[in-house]
Amino acid sequence: MGPHTPARQVAPFLALAAGSLAFDAAPHVPWAAGVASAGLFAAAGGVRRLQLAGAQRAARRVADHRILRGQGVPAWREEELVAARARTARRREVERILRAASAARLPSASPLNRIAVRRSEPLLRLLAGRLGDGAPVTARGMLYVDQLLRDPSSPLYAEHDELLPRAIARVIGALDE
Repeated sequence: MGPHTPARQVAPFLALAAGSLAFDAAPHVPWAAGVASAGLFAAAGGVRRLQLAGAQRAARRVADHRILRGQGVPAWREEELVAARARTARRREVERILRAASAARLPSASPLNRIAVRRSEPLLRLLAGRLGDGAPVTARGMLYVDQLLRDPSSPLYAEHDELLPRAIARVIGALDE
């Protein structure tokens, strides 16, 4: 499941779409036929891309479940999770959360537990630093980061302020396992 697989599988449809536009150069073929066939091939390519994206999301869910249960880490998923790009994205999310919880900002409709985030700011800064330091991290730890940042039941969004420091410490520890 490399990153270029969907593009390779959609490319033939796009080539057929471009080729069918070439029919417009033929004087005996109505221009609408070339445009219509190009549109159909392009639409088929779009549908195929959506199918591949759905399959890729499903494969990621299965791989993530296996990783969290300790049943092994598929190499392709580990590469995605521990890549510098993924780490940078998570680090930026942590920094956005810290900015959103700042006392200098007005409260918003965000479900973020601002008080808990402010109390845990040093730990969240440690997490952001760990994500940005370039030292190796584990795929499992990155999945825990995702759960902390994105799961609605995460202590970041819960009413119980005392749960967040423990959860952040667990995530930082899982990054180093």
